[in-house]
Amino acid sequence: MSNPSTETATEHAPAAAPEQLFTNTDLQGFEADDVSAGRVICKMLSILFIYTLIAMSIVSYWTYVQ
Repeated sequence: MSNPSTETATEHAPAAAPEQLFTNTDLQGFEADDVSAGRVICKMLSILFIYTLIAMSIVSYWTYVQ
C-alpha cells in the first residue's frame, strides 16, 4: 500500500490555460466605451456642481435680504 504523503503533485495533468473570452478588438472597444463614459460622467458632475453653487448663491442672497 502506498503512502499518500509521499505521492507527488506531478502525477496529475497540468490545468489547461483558459480560453480568452474576448478578442483584442473587443477589448479595445470596451476601453473606448469606458473612456467616453468617464468623460460624460465628469461633465455631468461638473454641471451639477455648478448648478449647486448657483442655487446656493441665490438662496444665500435671498436669505440675506430677508
